[in-house]
Formats: sequence, C-alpha cells, structure tokens
Amino acid sequence: MAEKCDRARHEHRSRQAEAIAAAALGLLLGKGASALSMAAIADAAGVSRQTLYRYYGDVDAVLVGIAELVAGGDADLEAALGGFEDPVARLEWMLDAVVGAGAHGDHTSVELRGALPPAARDLLAAHEGRVRDLLAGVLAEGIAAGVFSADLVPTEDAAMLLGLAAAAEPGTSQRVITLVHRIVDPRPKEMEA
Repeated sequence: MAEKCDRARHEHRSRQAEAIAAAALGLLLGKGASALSMAAIADAAGVSRQTLYRYYGDVDAVLVGIAELVAGGDADLEAALGGFEDPVARLEWMLDAVVGAGAHGDHTSVELRGALPPAARDLLAAHEGRVRDLLAGVLAEGIAAGVFSADLVPTEDAAMLLGLAAAAEPGTSQRVITLVHRIVDPRPKEMEA
C-alpha cells in the first residue's frame, strides 16, 4: 500500500514539474527570455511561488526542466516513426514535426538557446543528436530501398535537412517536404542549360 502511495505521489510530482516546465516554455517562446522570472513562471503555470520553489529552485532549474521536457519526447518520436511502413512517409512525418516544433513566433532558436544554462544546452544537444541519428537512419533505409538518392550521406545530410526544416516558417511544412524531395529524389537530375 505504501509503495502504491509513493508511486502515485511520484507520478503527481512528475506531472506537476512537467506542467510547470511546459508553461515556462510557452512563456519563453511567447515573450522571450527577458520575461522569465519565478513570479511570471508561477503565474503562467497557475501555481503559487511556494509550489514553484518546491519543484525548481531558480529560473535556471526551470530552464533545465524545459530541456528535459523537450528531450523526454525522444522515445515517443522513435515510436511514432515505427508507425510508418516506408522511409518516405517517415521522412515527411519527421520534417513536418520539426517545422511544427520550430514555431517560435518572433523568437529565434539562437535567442532561446542563449537563455539556457549549460546543463540545459547539453540536454538539448543530446536530443538534437538523437533526432539527427533517427533521420540519418531514415535516409539510410531510403537509400537501401532505392527510394532516396544513393548520393546522400545520411549523417551529414540529416543535419542539413533538419536545419532546413528548423529554419522554416510555421505552416510551411509542405513546402519544406517538397524541397527535400527534390534533394533526396533518386532520379537523375537533368542538367540545366
């Protein structure tokens, strides 16, 4: 019985910490790093400052929580990719997800990254590496299946394709997918005159 209560308490604390981090991420993306204070984060999360301090000791700790929240979706990303049978569908889904995740409003990812303490930047770098590796695997599968150009270098090209998708404006994922298909298409490119 005590073990069940401890588990329920731990799950509640995890959900509360994630909700606070998600609210802080929304505040960061919506108003920029200068808007982050413990009072503003508590207001955005709908909790008292006392409750906020139980979960996070300062703004840097909240920023690490944001990075953990983002990186925590890696297993879900991998599982979602497994739901598609072919590399083309996986590629399109990943590009759409990256364009959607890059919807930062007026705040650039450089500004967002600059607001993060080193521990959070390290978590995000590891997350980005996992996403790049997943996309490199999709490219390698597509090359092996003959649906992507054999000229691709999966690891290097995955990084470039993710950069393209991350730089896209919100709502332009179909345009990004069209451009990427021009890059990965296995058909010989006609020489331009």
